[in-house]
Amino acid sequence: MAINKPPPPRSRGDALDLLAEVWALNHSVERASTRIEARIGVTAQQRLLIRFVGRHPGISAGALAELLCVDASTVSTSVKRLEKRRLLRRRRDDHDGRKTVIELLAAGKALDRKEADTIEGALEALLSETPAARVEAVREFLRDLVRRVDRIGHSGARP
Repeated sequence: MAINKPPPPRSRGDALDLLAEVWALNHSVERASTRIEARIGVTAQQRLLIRFVGRHPGISAGALAELLCVDASTVSTSVKRLEKRRLLRRRRDDHDGRKTVIELLAAGKALDRKEADTIEGALEALLSETPAARVEAVREFLRDLVRRVDRIGHSGARP
């Protein structure tokens, strides 16, 4: 019989403790994504891409990558998968034939809606309960963390 013991107290500011919380969030998002995919047929990440294309019809892959804070190859791979499933398509821009834009097809448009039982819905509920200053502090902290993590391995120094 397993005894449920409370977790050890976490120290404020200890990098390993905070990293464990980030890992827990990542794990939670991955588990939720699996459940969302089973229910609606796309992962949480694919749904986010669909929602952004719906918000910005005719967006380029590069602009979409910038909005999603990922590199263009990640977006390209996801777009190809969603194209195969006929959720969206790429086409030449009407005004600039050199440029390719992305737009939702009917099946993608059907998924482009607010839904409470998604990661987005959970975040919207939490945002509505959280003071704006606290949200902005978290955003700033996360942006700083992303910048520092992105620099790992680029300094030329060895660990």
